Amino acid sequence: MSHCRSLYKLIIRNMSSTAESVNTKVVQPKWNAPEPKQSKPVLKLYNTLTRTKVPFVPLSGTKTVSWYSCGPTVYDASHMGHARNYVSIDINRRIMSEYFGYDIKFVQNVTDIDDKIIIRARQNFLFDNFTKDVANIDESIVSKVTDATMAYIVKNLNDQLPSIDEFDKWAASLNVEDEKMKNPKFPMHTTAVSNAISALKENRSDVTKFFNLSKDVLVPVLDKELGATVNDPEVFRKLPASWENDYNNDMAQLNVLPPSVTTRVSEYVPEIVEFVQRIIDNGYGYATDDGSVYFDTVSFDSSDKHSYAKCQPWNKGQLDLIEDGEGSLSTNTKEKKSKNDFALWKASKPGEPEWESPWGKGRPGWHIECSVMASDVLGSQIDIHSGGIDLAFPHHDNELAQSEACFDNEQWINYFLHTGHLHIEGQKMSKSLKNFITIKEALNNYSARQLRLVFASAQWNNQLDFKESLVNEVKSLETSFNNFFQNVRALQSDNSHKQEGMSHNISKKLTSLETKLLQDLQSTQEKVDIAFCDNLATAQAIKALSDLVTITNSYISSVGNDLKIEPVLDICKYITKILSIIGFQARPDNLGWVNASGSDKSAGSLEEVAMPYVKVLSTFRDNVRSMAIEKAALSEFLKLTDSVRDNDLLKLNISLDDRNGQSALVKFLTEEEKQEIVKFNEEKEAREEAKRLKKLEQQKLKEQKEQEKKEKAKVSPLEMFKNNDLYSAWDDNGMPTKDKDGNDVTKSMTKKLKKQWDQQKKLHEEFFGSAN
Repeated sequence: MSHCRSLYKLIIRNMSSTAESVNTKVVQPKWNAPEPKQSKPVLKLYNTLTRTKVPFVPLSGTKTVSWYSCGPTVYDASHMGHARNYVSIDINRRIMSEYFGYDIKFVQNVTDIDDKIIIRARQNFLFDNFTKDVANIDESIVSKVTDATMAYIVKNLNDQLPSIDEFDKWAASLNVEDEKMKNPKFPMHTTAVSNAISALKENRSDVTKFFNLSKDVLVPVLDKELGATVNDPEVFRKLPASWENDYNNDMAQLNVLPPSVTTRVSEYVPEIVEFVQRIIDNGYGYATDDGSVYFDTVSFDSSDKHSYAKCQPWNKGQLDLIEDGEGSLSTNTKEKKSKNDFALWKASKPGEPEWESPWGKGRPGWHIECSVMASDVLGSQIDIHSGGIDLAFPHHDNELAQSEACFDNEQWINYFLHTGHLHIEGQKMSKSLKNFITIKEALNNYSARQLRLVFASAQWNNQLDFKESLVNEVKSLETSFNNFFQNVRALQSDNSHKQEGMSHNISKKLTSLETKLLQDLQSTQEKVDIAFCDNLATAQAIKALSDLVTITNSYISSVGNDLKIEPVLDICKYITKILSIIGFQARPDNLGWVNASGSDKSAGSLEEVAMPYVKVLSTFRDNVRSMAIEKAALSEFLKLTDSVRDNDLLKLNISLDDRNGQSALVKFLTEEEKQEIVKFNEEKEAREEAKRLKKLEQQKLKEQKEQEKKEKAKVSPLEMFKNNDLYSAWDDNGMPTKDKDGNDVTKSMTKKLKKQWDQQKKLHEEFFGSAN
């Protein structure tokens, strides 16, 4: 197979500093064709294999594209990390298919054999068996849970307490933040212990609650005692089957397209055995005495054709990552030739599912499953492989190595697309950090549309920090699009009514304003094209659409009765089209997206549909007629029209926007849109009521002060100093001349008293006239 070398050399030069920083070979992906020489932008994708953006050229040389996506390990509820990955991949897939026109065969697996699944399924089975026939909590159960709690403390909190009664005192003596630095799961473990103690001390009478609270500390003990006895394959199928269905429901809620083909590990064991045997035959795998098979990374890496750890060569030798990739049940590593070697086939131990193989009973290693399933459907070379960045090493690097070893080719995957990490308010999502959010929990607080807008607002391969400020920005953007779509539909309806009601046609000739508007549309189309070509940059594309909304709104506001509807409709349909490509469902008329809930009202008979609206009109007429007979003031008529707008019609999901010099703009609202207006009106009324009450309070305060001032003014200046015993003599004006002891009032004091006298005289005369 021939490959393009010129682009390869260019990328190597650009990456020389990166390549030199790691002691490994860096093998770049190959292309079937050189980079197109044209001024128009071409699609470039950020490829983990090159660590740069490179032109996308399918292996087929046509529009046909093969794509494999790492799917979920189904043993628990899907969370926001899954949502970020799968929605982002869905957006990329949609753009490449619906915008660039690629015919994509999209394969995604379901991992239903895995160490986590085995442990969780086995523990659930043992726990259910232990608790199912318990009618009351006796002393033997209390003793077992007490011992389990103490064992849990020793194992997970590294401490030995004399009894569980000492736990609260012990926990209170610790600095939680310091403990979290040493053990990030410290809060999770202390919660498990606290729950178990609560069960033992306060909830023995409630069997269900007792076991729910003590489950976390109890299941490790049950598993240690009885785990080796569990070998029924159905035990290990039940858990993943349930969670696979749950995952599919979550993806449907998020409007993620289903795969073209879904593969399950449990259905591919014979193919996995054959694949592993081919790797051994090619000299890159070896069996051990216990019946396991390992991949020989040294032999593979020393080959002239191959290189190990292409995605993240700097992580070679990172034991923590390697051991995590091998799984918690992989304990026999002494027979590995190199610490980098990884399991292709694991000899099964008691308490694990098992299948026959040339090396003995066992089960597939984690990494081998994707290589086998992807290659079975898509072949020995694949265009795109996607997944979360946390899978790049060792999972994807091991996939690459074992697949290229099996087929003895240089390049199994041409483009690795890794989605960035998801953080919650600046921190990596974790149950121990109390910021773990399942997809269902997220959908209780946000709509699927809002979540998709959040994910589309960040570059798919960058880290995304899911925080309240970002959600608020997205909600504001959503409202902006919603209002625009409503306005355009209302303007179209208004224009149609004008056409029907006039004896002559409304001019359609474009002015300079419409010409400029169409130029802005073309400019936006170019910006969106550049954004999509530049690594599927949805954030830039949506920004361009938002700017176009602002420009169009300005046109609508400024043009008044001379509005030309056709350019506005073109813009609305284009914005709807791009948003639809990104995965937001469009209305049938392509004038905006469907409402967030997807709810709709079925049509009834003419009388059923029309009666509420006719009733509003009839009531309005009755009120106008009655007010006219009584010769009501004009302001009362205006209040009546506002009440029809803000109450009667709004209840029927109709909004009227008043326009200066034009008829009101009629909008039909969804329930969500109506509730937003109702909330806005209620908040407005609350502000106006608060303003009225404040004004009333100020008026009362003013009147109170006025009354106090009047009471004070009642005293004549001639008498004001005679009403106390501080003085014994006064002049004709009532000014003190001697103090109570008969001494003359000092000049300085007389000056001060005179100032007070003048003020009182002025106040008294203000209310009662001259003091004389």
